[in-house]
Amino acid sequence: MQIQKINYWFFIFIWSINVSFGVQLSCDSPIYCYGPILEKIQLSGLFNDSKTFVDMPTKKPLKEVLDAASKLDQNASKSVLQDFVNTYFDKEDKELTQTEIPNFNPSPSFLQKIKQPIIREFAKIVHNCWPNLTRKVDQSFLCSGCVSSRIPVKKSFVIPGGRFQEFYYWDSYFVIEGLLVSGLYESANDMIQNFLDWIKTYGFVPNGSRIYYLNRSQPPLLTQMVKIYYEATNDTSLLRKAFPLLLKEYKFWRKNTTIRVHKNNKQYELNHYNVYNIHPRPESYLDDYTVVEKNSFNLTTKHGLYSDIATCAESGWDFSSRWARNPYIPPVDNSSNNYKILSTLNTRSVIPVELNSILYMNEITLSEFAKQIGDYKTMGTTIEWLESSAKKRLEGMIELLWDHNTSMFRDYNLTSGAKSNIVSLASYFPFWAQSLPEDVLTDSKKILKSFSFVSALLSRYEGLPPVTLIQTGLQWDFPNAWPPLNPELLKIALETSQRYVSSVLCAWYSTGGSIPGLLVKLQNATDIGHIFEKYNALQVSNPGSGGEYEVQVGFGWTNGVLLWILSNFGDKLEVPTFDNFRDSNSGSTFGIPSAI
Repeated sequence: MQIQKINYWFFIFIWSINVSFGVQLSCDSPIYCYGPILEKIQLSGLFNDSKTFVDMPTKKPLKEVLDAASKLDQNASKSVLQDFVNTYFDKEDKELTQTEIPNFNPSPSFLQKIKQPIIREFAKIVHNCWPNLTRKVDQSFLCSGCVSSRIPVKKSFVIPGGRFQEFYYWDSYFVIEGLLVSGLYESANDMIQNFLDWIKTYGFVPNGSRIYYLNRSQPPLLTQMVKIYYEATNDTSLLRKAFPLLLKEYKFWRKNTTIRVHKNNKQYELNHYNVYNIHPRPESYLDDYTVVEKNSFNLTTKHGLYSDIATCAESGWDFSSRWARNPYIPPVDNSSNNYKILSTLNTRSVIPVELNSILYMNEITLSEFAKQIGDYKTMGTTIEWLESSAKKRLEGMIELLWDHNTSMFRDYNLTSGAKSNIVSLASYFPFWAQSLPEDVLTDSKKILKSFSFVSALLSRYEGLPPVTLIQTGLQWDFPNAWPPLNPELLKIALETSQRYVSSVLCAWYSTGGSIPGLLVKLQNATDIGHIFEKYNALQVSNPGSGGEYEVQVGFGWTNGVLLWILSNFGDKLEVPTFDNFRDSNSGSTFGIPSAI
């Protein structure tokens, strides 16, 4: 036992040296990030979801926990490990308190824009979810020396819901859109302030508010969060505070993710997602371990695959056929964990359409901010640099990502030196960013051609447009449809808005939702209605599927996107029809048509 204890502490010592001398482990916790405790607990299968353990704060000081862990037998049984966890770790959500939203109005003015009573009352229900999802961090119960994986923040925030008891980077853009529609300007400001504090501390915005997310970011939408907040409030003081920090984040992405591609005797600079990682992600440890360690890869290949897995998480599209060398490997028994296709991930070698669209938007937006808060003498060089960067990025996107034959943008694969064959809704982010070829901007026929793919999807499928047309079992592939991929479509396509409202409302109704006097509860329903994180393109009332965890309810970004739609298109939207729906006023019954 003494030898085992010495070996344990020697491992911790060697691990700390690796941290000091350049192995890129941004998270330095011997419990929550990497080390023998994490490996032992996660590989034991003690929890169905690897995220459970790494979200638990300790009940006792770190040194005491490490000492107790060093005494565990190498082949400790599940019951012994369960006793260890029960003794030394607390509940995952204990650090959060539900907090009141200041001046919350349960009947905001935007509801009056919605003409249909059922949709209007449903919007009111969704709006009133905000208090249930708003949290603050309270770690006052932690003992001296106790530790947690949570990154503490000063202000309130909206959590997605379900297993996600922290807030995430790119989710928050869509949450903030909804908060602004709801008139919850202080809540939106709080979330932005939390992100700005992270840039002060870390130099960038991490994936989410856990220390095990510190080795990666997510699609850099904070500049756009500040933009929509400023447009809603005209808060110049926040703009002045945010600008240097947003510029710092932009430079972080330029420094760490820029890739240079030579084509036709010219060099182009675009960006890709890029995470260095040599271990399983703590929150998905068992899944990552299964993908990598159960294959006969050499060490270099294993490290590369761990990096590509973490890079998928940085993209927000974890996981999708977009990132695979072989995207057409079918799932086994409809499994959501298609380990074969995941073993072919090549994420860092893909130049993604949406990332470069967002960075183009950020370059344009930051140059506009600079003009807003300063004169040309003080900001001229910065403005010129940002505008020049945007111009060069657009040239690179048109040269490398634009497909003239289909009038669509496609990812560029560095391995093959060609555009990807996979068509996804990411292709439409440039329409949101307005990063389009000049001849397309001025030619309605070419724009219609660009959207022929979406039109075909709307004609073929009853629900929202699916994210891709490849059925891999992965959650960012067919038949799943995701809220954050719809804004660029929603801002130009009313029909997509109708589909979105129909999908969310019908799924909520089919899981027990009801509206007194307007919508009677289904007779066999035992719940009170759920709003999901993703939806099914094949059927209006179904949630999505696939992924490393069960489909989650809540759900922050779904609510945000829905409220944005209802605020902008509420006077044009119609009530969907439902399976087994009986109008409580007329008594008539309707069925779901083949397309809404």
